[in-house]
Order: sequence, then structure tokens, then C-alpha cells
Amino acid sequence: MEIVSGLFLSKRIVYQNGKPVHLTDLGKAFEWLFNIKLGDYYQKHEDVIKRKSTKLTEFLNGLIAFIRKEHENKGYR
Repeated sequence: MEIVSGLFLSKRIVYQNGKPVHLTDLGKAFEWLFNIKLGDYYQKHEDVIKRKSTKLTEFLNGLIAFIRKEHENKGYR
């Protein structure tokens, strides 16, 4: 849900008319794409926003760590 919330707040995902996508539509797209069930999008979004600051982007930080490790393993600087 961190990814969905971040994309929603960025307003970079837009409809064909150029308006930012609704949280519900973005959540449904992720459910379909990843074959998951998120449930109440607005509640889950709010749950992400109200986390403790040290846990705010825990999942995203984990993804960053994977990318950095692969970067180092391949010898990039």
C-alpha cells in the first residue's frame, strides 16, 4: 500500500484527460496487476500516513536496500 499511496500523492498517474487518478482506481489496478486484495483503500492509505515516522516507508526502504545491494554486487559506484 506504500507504493499505491506514494503514487496517488505524487499525482503522476493520470487518466487520459490528464487529471490525477483516484485512489480507488489506483488500488483496483494494483489488485488486478498483482492478484492481491487490498480491501478498504482509504483506510489502508490512512494507515500508511499515520504510521510512526520510523516505520513510514518500511517496505519501500527494503526495496531500496535490495537495489543498492544488487548495485554493489555488480560493481557499480
